[in-house]
Amino acid sequence: MSSSRKKHKEPKASKKHRHEEKADWPLPHSDGGKVRLTELFGHIEKEFDHLRSENAALAEKVESLTDKLNTLLAGRALERIPDVTSTDLTHSPASHPVADPIPPPLIQSSLQPKMFKSSTQPFTIKLKPTKKARPTLTVEWAQVRVFQGHRDGVMQVAHSKHGTPVIGSTSVDGTALIWDPDTGIPFLKYTGHSGAVNCISFHQKEVLACTVSGDCFGHVWRYLPPVSGLPRQPSLAEKLKHDSSGEERCLSDDYEDTTVDEGVHPSVTLVKTPIIILKGHKAPVMSCDWLPNAQQLVTASWDRTARLWDSEKGLTIHSLEGHDQELTHVCAHPSQQLLVTSSQDTTFRLWDFRTPPIHSVNVFQGHSKAVNAAVFSQRDNVISGSDDHTVKIWDLRKMRSPTDSIRLDIGVNRIALSQYENGVLALPLDNGHIRLYDLAGNRLAQIPRRDRQGHRRLVFSAAWSLDSHQKCNLYTSAFDNKVIGWKITFDAATKLS
Repeated sequence: MSSSRKKHKEPKASKKHRHEEKADWPLPHSDGGKVRLTELFGHIEKEFDHLRSENAALAEKVESLTDKLNTLLAGRALERIPDVTSTDLTHSPASHPVADPIPPPLIQSSLQPKMFKSSTQPFTIKLKPTKKARPTLTVEWAQVRVFQGHRDGVMQVAHSKHGTPVIGSTSVDGTALIWDPDTGIPFLKYTGHSGAVNCISFHQKEVLACTVSGDCFGHVWRYLPPVSGLPRQPSLAEKLKHDSSGEERCLSDDYEDTTVDEGVHPSVTLVKTPIIILKGHKAPVMSCDWLPNAQQLVTASWDRTARLWDSEKGLTIHSLEGHDQELTHVCAHPSQQLLVTSSQDTTFRLWDFRTPPIHSVNVFQGHSKAVNAAVFSQRDNVISGSDDHTVKIWDLRKMRSPTDSIRLDIGVNRIALSQYENGVLALPLDNGHIRLYDLAGNRLAQIPRRDRQGHRRLVFSAAWSLDSHQKCNLYTSAFDNKVIGWKITFDAATKLS
């Protein structure tokens, strides 16, 4: 009995001992535990930033060495191709079949140059008329301005489509800011959402903006552009507006002068009440856009649906269902009643509303991972970007397979396409870089982070200005809490036909 009692008491003693050892560490729910966890997470974040920067530098070196190796191998392969002289063409028998010219082989860095065996049999080559060189652009870039004011990662940046040019940005900090692009100063701050603000889109004809948020709502609100590039407060006449019912009301509750957080201009106007609230989604809303008729809006949500709205009444016109997983992005065609939705289910869908009340749907399965964005061009193209490290260019008239494909070494986020220079793609990447391509898949430039310029973290979105001659014609937003304005200069080496 005594031995059994001792054995029975030992676990209690050891348990007590373990409890005393644990007492030396602060409990997770205590103030000391929270401080300790915050310090640990801070160290982890710094280590990840260090590893990310090292990885980006190594990727640049590998890419540079690969390009040099490809050029060297291609040159050696061309030297091994037998020279075809005019005598070879004139002395060949007429009965010999005519062969197409042999193009130079496409050589990857992991392949050795292909050896060509000489032949004693005569052969001829069919001479074809020389084609025009593919139009190319010489691109130069410069960082012009940094827009600082958000206190957390910036999800979206957008350029206005009407009146005085302004820039809009949305952030995980739950706010949207409207900026003067000439001064880099925000003059309006929207605080109506209760969650992270994921997207902003500007109206084509009025000074209206739509934002969507993790609070599952979309808000339509009015912004007042600055005068002569200087922030100002709305006049009494501007505060008196008409709501959707036609009754006159004062917007003094919507606008109030305030001194905002550090980094934001002290005379910024605070807007806290929307004109219209879009209710209907059951999960965070990730993206929004205005249709070309300027009377309808479309939103995309993690509830696996997109919704088409009457922007004046705030009512749902259509609920667009069919995706198997969360939606990531939605885009409206610039001139036609067409929509494209992107999803984590690896597909994007084309919705056609040109013949109401019937609408058609086409599903495209060209990616192997989540599609983060798909956008329209002015020339009947759709461009899709995915986590599978590819960007694919599709023709709306024959979308069974992409016409061109761009392969990257890292994931791409919300892509943007310029409406000038025949369309230039800006690809925001996970490694903090931005790459520029034309619609033929040719790489034009890479904007890296170096010399204290560029983004320090994942670049989430990009937006082109409507006019290429502005001081900044490309804007990018990132999780380093910044929006950066770039000047991209184009020089056409070959005239477009």
